[in-house]
Amino acid sequence: MIYCPKCGKENDNDSLFCKKCGFPLDENPENYNEPSNKKNKKIKTKTKNKRHNKTKIKYKNTNEKQKGKMSFFQSFMMFFFILLSICGLGLAGFLGYYIYQNSNIEVPDVTGYTYQQAERTLKDLKLQAQKIEKIVTNEDEVGIVIKQSKKSGSKVMENTIIKLTIGVLDTKVTMPNVEGLLLDKAITLLNKNNIKYEIKYETSDKENNTVLDQSVKANKKIENTEIVTITVSKKEETKLPDSTQDNQDENSNSKTDDQLTNKQDTQS
Repeated sequence: MIYCPKCGKENDNDSLFCKKCGFPLDENPENYNEPSNKKNKKIKTKTKNKRHNKTKIKYKNTNEKQKGKMSFFQSFMMFFFILLSICGLGLAGFLGYYIYQNSNIEVPDVTGYTYQQAERTLKDLKLQAQKIEKIVTNEDEVGIVIKQSKKSGSKVMENTIIKLTIGVLDTKVTMPNVEGLLLDKAITLLNKNNIKYEIKYETSDKENNTVLDQSVKANKKIENTEIVTITVSKKEETKLPDSTQDNQDENSNSKTDDQLTNKQDTQS
């Protein structure tokens, strides 16, 4: 058998041309046996190696492109953060300058002023006042500023709210328990606690002038202007029977008749 040196196809020993590719064959078949196969194998191996190398080169090129893209993205993000930092520093500087320019108002001392006087003083300095009431026992502190939220001499911004604590008297009173007491004792206790009251009478079997009920429960806090109603017992009036009344009428009539008779006798 003769192998074609070009395509490696098997041909007969007496063949002059290859059956497959038509390549001219030598008359000596030994020239086309093993050497031709080795040549073909070498050609195939080289081809495979070339393809393998080409694949590797393509893979490396792809990685280099990806690295280039990532580096561009990282540089863009770095530029963005630097720009953002510069803008933040500029804004902080502007706000700091604005606060510095508007924080030069000195807080006055308004303790001891009336609320109206303190409010007017703060308003003249472009400051605002907020009223906070506090119950006091000293009447001299009523309506007077006894405390302010910002110390005098401190620096504040324009339109800052200064809280002013104003003394007020307690207008609440505690309702005592007067149920079951006689009226005079109940009135004494109500006056002692500065409670205004009105009396309502109701017929009852209990002792006369006994407090039966109160409109506000005991120990409850109420305004000193609220009027409390207390219900007091009153004995039911006893009426005479009708028969007794008739007898009294007859007796009175007979008396009047006797008086008339006596008058006539004296006249005669």
